[in-house]
Amino acid sequence: MTPGAAAALALPTTGSWDFSDYPYGLEPLTLPHPGEPYATGGCVGPADVTRVCQALHTRADEGFEITRPAVGHTPERLFWFRWITGHQISFVIWRLLADALARLSAGEGDREELSAEITQHVRGYCGMLLYTGSCDRAVYNGTIRPSMYRLHSTFTGTWAPDYPPVRSLFRGRKVPPVAASQADALVREVRLSSQIHLGVASKLVTGGRSLLQRTVAERDTAQPRMWGAVFDCYFLTLRAPVSSSEVASQLLRRQKAVAMDLAANGLYPAAGADEIPEELRQPDVLACEEDLTDALFRIARLAAGLPLDRARAAAR
Repeated sequence: MTPGAAAALALPTTGSWDFSDYPYGLEPLTLPHPGEPYATGGCVGPADVTRVCQALHTRADEGFEITRPAVGHTPERLFWFRWITGHQISFVIWRLLADALARLSAGEGDREELSAEITQHVRGYCGMLLYTGSCDRAVYNGTIRPSMYRLHSTFTGTWAPDYPPVRSLFRGRKVPPVAASQADALVREVRLSSQIHLGVASKLVTGGRSLLQRTVAERDTAQPRMWGAVFDCYFLTLRAPVSSSEVASQLLRRQKAVAMDLAANGLYPAAGADEIPEELRQPDVLACEEDLTDALFRIARLAAGLPLDRARAAAR
């Protein structure tokens, strides 16, 4: 393993910004190919992941050191960071969600705990939709959207390699066999993800339809591997054997950076209320916005093998 690859898998500290070489820089994400198991061993141990996860959770409650706010010409870098890093976190969430759904279907583990875990993963993805869609229309249409077209003229979110195992859930086709105590909450979170997706599209895209929405009706078949590789290339995602602890470590690196970003800049830097569409000003969306950092750390706890903090989850 190269020194650069090891650094991208290393656990974060609880101190100042240590993601990439500078605030709002990027790092590659390494995940197994969809459907392939995690590797054994690796450069990060489960006990260290647990220890750092707990320390970061405590530090988040106390407040992270404030990193440099995005000012001047930096907002474009900030929103590019959010677009790439937020999507990378989403890919990890999809992987964790798919694992939980598979265990639930196989009758493995505690059904109540798995059901709560699934609901929390969907909640975390709702937060990432808000985070990646937080840029203004000028940056989206001037920088982000053209970058996708330059890579492929029909670039679409349906190419995401980690999305097919969770597609049915997010499209609301069928509620998985979760415990009765979680069924209503899961349905609410799935509906919220759709509401936020539509709201972000209304905020950013002329005509109010995202790239995914424009193509989903036209392309709903299994994608060739090349399309998935193009998608991964754009989002700086590598496919290689990594352990579950290394995936959790990469998640923690990103979640710490996101928490520091939000503490320094807020979700909508310098945005006026009139720039946020009505769909994103509904009480349930605002509650998700308020819960964003906590939701990410709940997922981090699950990825680290820690039990869900039900008191925190209920408090939202």
